[in-house]
Amino acid sequence: MRPSLVSVLVALIALASAGCASQAVTVPTTIKAPPQTARLDWKEQYPSTNPSLVFGVSQFTVTRDGWKADISVENTSNIGWIVGDPRFPSYREFGVLLFRNDDLKDLERRSRDGDVPGLRAATSTTPSLPETIKPGETWRGTIAAPGALAGGLWVRIAFGPFSADGKPPEDAQTPVVWYTDHAYKLEAVEADPA
Repeated sequence: MRPSLVSVLVALIALASAGCASQAVTVPTTIKAPPQTARLDWKEQYPSTNPSLVFGVSQFTVTRDGWKADISVENTSNIGWIVGDPRFPSYREFGVLLFRNDDLKDLERRSRDGDVPGLRAATSTTPSLPETIKPGETWRGTIAAPGALAGGLWVRIAFGPFSADGKPPEDAQTPVVWYTDHAYKLEAVEADPA
């Protein structure tokens, strides 16, 4: 069972307000992940029964100077979901998190304890995120940012926050910040072109 996403959001807002990040991963240049592309085709539903939001990651790429992810958010509920926190118009949690393993129980524990790694926030989104994802709509786009990622670590994609525009569906909390259950292991060395 996933931890309360509301508690995760509250912890993230508190950290952002305090001007600090929880245990950010330092990336020594000697282990910088080389350029690579992974076709992922991840689909994850929230909540797991009677989903309201479906988060997708179709591809993840490490470039020579950063990273990018092709993602989607589908609204299968009968209400709209506001993208971002209306109290903080610039507040977005789209980006990547780096972990030492792909253990889902470890992610859940760290989320509960407010001990998730620092977010590597996306600095560009193409096309722009809408203000609201309406019932039946799907937004697809690419998030990206400059900066090295450490090879050998596991990447999870962060989405949100999303606030219900009305009464949230049964079993859904609002606001929602989603970290993917799936994780992708970054290659540590460049493949030999032989």
